[in-house]
Amino acid sequence: MRELYEARNHDRALREIEEWVAKRSQQAPVTERDLLDIHAIVLTDIDAAAGRFRSERVLITGTHFVPPGGHKFPELIPRMVGLANRDGVHPVIAAAEFHYNVAAVHPFADGNGRTARLMMNYLLLRSGFPHSVIDVAERSEYLAALDEANSGRWERFALFVAGSVERSIQKLLGT
Repeated sequence: MRELYEARNHDRALREIEEWVAKRSQQAPVTERDLLDIHAIVLTDIDAAAGRFRSERVLITGTHFVPPGGHKFPELIPRMVGLANRDGVHPVIAAAEFHYNVAAVHPFADGNGRTARLMMNYLLLRSGFPHSVIDVAERSEYLAALDEANSGRWERFALFVAGSVERSIQKLLGT
Protein backbone atom coordinates (compact mmCIF):
# COMPACT_ATOMS: atom_id res chain seq x y z
CA MET A 1 0.00 0.00 0.00
CA ARG A 2 2.90 2.35 0.70
CA GLU A 3 3.84 2.54 -2.99
CA LEU A 4 0.25 3.40 -3.89
CA TYR A 5 0.13 6.13 -1.26
CA GLU A 6 3.47 7.49 -2.45
CA ALA A 7 2.25 7.72 -6.05
CA ARG A 8 -1.06 9.30 -5.04
CA ASN A 9 0.63 11.74 -2.68
CA HIS A 10 3.22 12.76 -5.24
CA ASP A 11 0.46 13.57 -7.72
CA ARG A 12 -1.36 15.61 -5.07
CA ALA A 13 1.83 17.48 -4.14
CA LEU A 14 2.54 18.28 -7.82
CA ARG A 15 -0.99 19.65 -8.17
CA GLU A 16 -0.47 21.75 -5.04
CA ILE A 17 2.71 23.41 -6.28
CA GLU A 18 1.08 24.00 -9.66
CA GLU A 19 -1.82 25.67 -7.85
CA TRP A 20 0.63 27.86 -5.92
CA VAL A 21 2.18 28.94 -9.21
CA ALA A 22 -1.25 29.79 -10.63
CA LYS A 23 -2.45 31.70 -7.55
CA ARG A 24 0.66 33.39 -6.14
CA SER A 25 2.80 36.16 -7.52
CA GLN A 26 6.20 35.11 -8.83
CA GLN A 27 7.75 37.23 -6.08
CA ALA A 28 5.79 35.54 -3.26
CA PRO A 29 8.38 34.20 -0.84
CA VAL A 30 8.84 30.53 -0.15
CA THR A 31 7.91 29.89 3.47
CA GLU A 32 8.59 27.34 6.15
CA ARG A 33 4.85 26.60 6.00
CA ASP A 34 5.20 25.71 2.28
CA LEU A 35 7.88 23.18 3.14
CA LEU A 36 5.75 21.64 5.90
CA ASP A 37 2.62 21.59 3.72
CA ILE A 38 4.34 19.76 0.86
CA HIS A 39 5.87 17.28 3.30
CA ALA A 40 2.43 16.69 4.84
CA ILE A 41 1.02 15.85 1.41
CA VAL A 42 3.99 13.62 0.52
CA LEU A 43 3.54 11.47 3.64
CA THR A 44 -0.26 11.48 4.01
CA ASP A 45 -1.41 8.02 5.19
CA ILE A 46 2.25 6.90 5.35
CA ASP A 47 3.72 8.57 8.43
CA ALA A 48 2.04 10.14 11.47
CA ALA A 49 4.82 12.75 11.51
CA ALA A 50 3.78 14.10 8.10
CA GLY A 51 4.18 17.88 8.00
CA ARG A 52 6.32 18.06 11.15
CA PHE A 53 10.04 18.56 11.59
CA ARG A 54 11.90 15.67 13.16
CA SER A 55 13.30 15.84 16.67
CA GLU A 56 15.47 12.72 16.58
CA ARG A 57 18.83 12.18 14.90
CA VAL A 58 18.82 10.45 11.53
CA LEU A 59 21.35 8.76 9.30
CA ILE A 60 21.14 8.79 5.52
CA THR A 61 21.58 5.32 4.04
CA GLY A 62 24.45 5.05 1.59
CA THR A 63 26.35 8.15 2.70
CA HIS A 64 28.74 9.21 5.42
CA PHE A 65 26.99 12.57 5.77
CA VAL A 66 25.30 13.13 9.14
CA PRO A 67 22.55 15.77 9.03
CA PRO A 68 22.29 18.32 11.83
CA GLY A 69 20.19 17.59 14.89
CA GLY A 70 16.73 19.07 15.28
CA HIS A 71 18.02 21.48 17.92
CA LYS A 72 19.65 23.44 15.07
CA PHE A 73 16.45 23.80 13.02
CA PRO A 74 15.35 27.12 14.58
CA GLU A 75 18.51 28.62 13.05
CA LEU A 76 18.95 26.51 9.90
CA ILE A 77 15.43 26.43 8.49
CA PRO A 78 14.84 30.21 8.45
CA ARG A 79 18.31 30.65 6.90
CA MET A 80 17.53 28.01 4.26
CA VAL A 81 14.20 29.67 3.41
CA GLY A 82 15.84 33.11 3.38
CA LEU A 83 18.43 31.93 0.88
CA ALA A 84 15.66 30.63 -1.38
CA ASN A 85 14.03 34.06 -1.36
CA ARG A 86 17.00 36.28 -2.07
CA ASP A 87 17.07 38.43 -5.19
CA GLY A 88 19.57 38.32 -8.02
CA VAL A 89 20.08 34.54 -8.19
CA HIS A 90 19.24 32.68 -11.39
CA PRO A 91 16.07 30.60 -10.78
CA VAL A 92 17.75 27.31 -11.72
CA ILE A 93 20.60 27.97 -9.27
CA ALA A 94 18.12 29.03 -6.56
CA ALA A 95 16.09 25.85 -7.13
CA ALA A 96 19.21 23.63 -7.02
CA GLU A 97 20.44 25.38 -3.90
CA PHE A 98 17.09 25.03 -2.12
CA HIS A 99 16.90 21.36 -3.08
CA TYR A 100 20.40 20.78 -1.74
CA ASN A 101 19.72 22.71 1.47
CA VAL A 102 16.55 20.74 2.23
CA ALA A 103 18.45 17.49 1.61
CA ALA A 104 21.40 18.61 3.76
CA VAL A 105 19.35 19.94 6.68
CA HIS A 106 17.20 16.81 6.35
CA PRO A 107 14.41 18.29 8.48
CA PHE A 108 12.11 15.25 8.29
CA ALA A 109 12.48 11.66 9.43
CA ASP A 110 11.27 10.49 5.99
CA GLY A 111 10.42 12.12 2.67
CA ASN A 112 13.27 14.66 2.53
CA GLY A 113 14.31 13.88 -1.05
CA ARG A 114 10.77 13.91 -2.39
CA THR A 115 10.01 17.16 -0.58
CA ALA A 116 13.28 18.71 -1.79
CA ARG A 117 12.58 17.78 -5.42
CA LEU A 118 9.01 19.08 -5.23
CA MET A 119 10.12 22.38 -3.70
CA MET A 120 12.85 22.64 -6.36
CA ASN A 121 10.16 22.24 -8.99
CA TYR A 122 8.00 24.88 -7.36
CA LEU A 123 10.86 27.38 -7.65
CA LEU A 124 11.40 26.37 -11.27
CA LEU A 125 7.72 26.51 -12.26
CA ARG A 126 7.11 29.90 -10.72
CA SER A 127 9.96 31.27 -12.83
CA GLY A 128 8.57 29.82 -16.05
CA PHE A 129 10.70 26.69 -16.28
CA PRO A 130 9.15 23.25 -16.80
CA HIS A 131 9.10 20.47 -14.24
CA SER A 132 12.56 18.97 -13.90
CA VAL A 133 12.58 15.21 -13.58
CA ILE A 134 15.54 13.36 -12.15
CA ASP A 135 15.47 10.15 -14.14
CA VAL A 136 15.96 6.85 -12.31
CA ALA A 137 18.84 6.09 -14.69
CA GLU A 138 20.61 9.18 -13.29
CA ARG A 139 20.14 8.23 -9.64
CA SER A 140 23.78 7.27 -9.00
CA GLU A 141 25.01 10.52 -10.59
CA TYR A 142 22.41 12.48 -8.57
CA LEU A 143 23.51 10.86 -5.30
CA ALA A 144 27.21 11.34 -6.12
CA ALA A 145 26.58 15.04 -6.84
CA LEU A 146 24.69 15.38 -3.54
CA ASP A 147 27.50 13.60 -1.71
CA GLU A 148 30.09 15.93 -3.25
CA ALA A 149 27.95 18.91 -2.21
CA ASN A 150 27.93 17.56 1.34
CA SER A 151 31.71 17.97 1.35
CA GLY A 152 31.41 21.64 0.42
CA ARG A 153 31.64 21.42 -3.38
CA TRP A 154 28.13 21.90 -4.66
CA GLU A 155 28.91 23.01 -8.25
CA ARG A 156 28.45 19.47 -9.60
CA PHE A 157 25.00 19.32 -8.03
CA ALA A 158 24.04 22.71 -9.50
CA LEU A 159 25.21 21.53 -12.92
CA PHE A 160 23.30 18.28 -12.49
CA VAL A 161 20.07 20.18 -11.78
CA ALA A 162 20.75 22.58 -14.67
CA GLY A 163 21.22 19.57 -16.96
CA SER A 164 17.91 18.10 -15.77
CA VAL A 165 16.18 21.40 -16.51
CA GLU A 166 17.79 21.52 -19.96
CA ARG A 167 16.62 17.97 -20.74
CA SER A 168 13.07 18.89 -19.67
CA ILE A 169 13.11 21.91 -21.99
CA GLN A 170 14.43 19.77 -24.85
CA LYS A 171 11.64 17.21 -24.29
CA LEU A 172 9.05 19.98 -24.43
CA LEU A 173 10.55 21.29 -27.65
CA GLY A 174 10.79 17.79 -29.12
CA THR A 175 14.53 18.00 -29.69
